[in-house]
Amino acid sequence: MTALAEMGTLREILVRPASTSDRALLRAMYEGFEPRPASLGLPPRQGLDQWLEKLNGTVDFVAVSGGEVVGHAVLCPDGDAGEVAVFVRQEYRVQGIGSRLLKTVVEEARRLGLRIVWGMTERDNVPMLRLAHGVGFEQDEKDPYRFQMNLKPDLGLGG
Repeated sequence: MTALAEMGTLREILVRPASTSDRALLRAMYEGFEPRPASLGLPPRQGLDQWLEKLNGTVDFVAVSGGEVVGHAVLCPDGDAGEVAVFVRQEYRVQGIGSRLLKTVVEEARRLGLRIVWGMTERDNVPMLRLAHGVGFEQDEKDPYRFQMNLKPDLGLGG
């Protein structure tokens, strides 16, 4: 039984590409985000607008519930690799939203032809490490803050 079923508050969550019209909703999500910063200084306590501005040109997806952005995932492609980051509002965690966002970003990375996707987090950020591992990421042997996934090319076999 999921936490949602136990609470009796099933929420409909839509995961979709972010658009420029989501800026105010993203800002609202991050203003109430806890803990802040959650990992490695993100999301930032100050300079939120500048940080969001820097995300323009990245590939990002939002999770929306009841007209609010409750989760955000970012893919920053660089050559044949891409860095990923996932954020889910605290009251929406442990409901599969982070997993859906991360899987969506990985599929987009495949579509873009990236060979590696990776992310970084604090070593004690167990929820993020558990999420990444559950989606298929592995801990980087050389850098304990980094997790990564090698993407196999889509050979068009079966499906």
